[in-house]
Amino acid sequence: MRFVADFIGALREAGLQVSPAESLDALNSIKLLGLESRETSKTVLALTLVKRQADQVIYEELFDLYFASVEKAQKVDLKRDEDEDKNNVESSDELQISAADQAANSDGLQASASSPLGQALGNNEDMSLAIAQAAVAEKLSSIVLFTQKNYFAYKIMQRLGDDVLGTEIRGETDSPEHKKLQQKLVKSRARLLDQVNDYVEQQYLIFARHKGQKYRVDYLQQAKLSQLEHLDYKLMQSLVQKAARKLASQHSRRRLTRKRGLLDVRKTIAANAAFDGALFHTRWKATRIERPKIVAICDVSGSVSRVARFLLLFLYSLQDVMPKVRSFVFASEMIEVSELFKQQGIELALEEIMQRWGGLSTDYAKALVGFQSQALASIDKKTTVIMLGDARNNQGDGRIDIWEKVYRKSKRVLWLNPEHRNSWDSGDSIMSEYSPWCSSVEPCRNLKDIERIFSRLLKYS
Repeated sequence: MRFVADFIGALREAGLQVSPAESLDALNSIKLLGLESRETSKTVLALTLVKRQADQVIYEELFDLYFASVEKAQKVDLKRDEDEDKNNVESSDELQISAADQAANSDGLQASASSPLGQALGNNEDMSLAIAQAAVAEKLSSIVLFTQKNYFAYKIMQRLGDDVLGTEIRGETDSPEHKKLQQKLVKSRARLLDQVNDYVEQQYLIFARHKGQKYRVDYLQQAKLSQLEHLDYKLMQSLVQKAARKLASQHSRRRLTRKRGLLDVRKTIAANAAFDGALFHTRWKATRIERPKIVAICDVSGSVSRVARFLLLFLYSLQDVMPKVRSFVFASEMIEVSELFKQQGIELALEEIMQRWGGLSTDYAKALVGFQSQALASIDKKTTVIMLGDARNNQGDGRIDIWEKVYRKSKRVLWLNPEHRNSWDSGDSIMSEYSPWCSSVEPCRNLKDIERIFSRLLKYS
């Protein structure tokens, strides 16, 4: 059962969602059927532990890796039981062998080796079970980094008795026979170390590979978007879309929120007109949370372009709950890209935007003049305007008057700044000039920030 429990832990580390109830079902199934049949065990555990087709590949890979060591340990136990049975039926005369014969069978190690590990190696014992037991004692399943492999290999060897064996190997002697024995012990120890390293490598593939991926995911969710490398983009895009889908599932319905403390008198009287004024059925006031109407404006100049990429990706991954989205990008000129997203899809559109307009110098004045002519007339009290920018205008005029008009006409204005608050109003930043005409101004530096901002936006829209 320990093997199955550890295997379930490995599946969870790999990202499979296994509940406590499913774990108990798996353990009970194996308790009834056993692990003798590999195919039966594989099928039964899959039925109880795998819920999604996408998880099947990971399950099969981990099963093959993990239960290879289980089968090997079972073979060792079976061989040991067979040897014990054989010893029980053999006569005492047949069990007695000479010291010379014993030395010959063990290639000279058993006759003289003083350490328990040396004697085991001299008997050519299969060390698989002992290695597995030592690994459990040293909590090898907690391995996380590849740099820990040597550490765990060392600890397992120590638990097997390598210290005493090493002392025996290093011992000074003038006897040619003992020197020959030491040389043979060195070779046997080297083979054992190779076996231990192979076992640690196998367990690392089972337990640590997906842990490393998990730590990578945790790091990317909190890393500054402006400092991500291109190598991180693919994984980051999948994380953005996953976070967006999570929010979309939470807010996919137009929720009817009833406030039990506010009685709707008109509806209550109408509902009870047939009961001569007796109030059998009460009606309560309700508010309907509507899908927000969004206008997104993203600075794609050199300093902000990477953050803009993931904000737009997140925004358009919320199409089920935020279908009314108009998107604009700018460095100097204001460009509407809503149709571009519809025609090409989000990923291709983002690449084209960054190639054509990303990385240029910023001119907020020119950009806001363009926004005023293209979109200001369509903004009303149902519109939420989201601006992503660092408010760095290269010492130019920021056209605060246009931004004031945007604020007065809209339902709310959110300004998301990819810089830390300590950097606002430093150098050519004019954040304090735009702030009075914003409903909220807050940092937006990583995926967690984006998720938090949009969760609040959907909750209170």
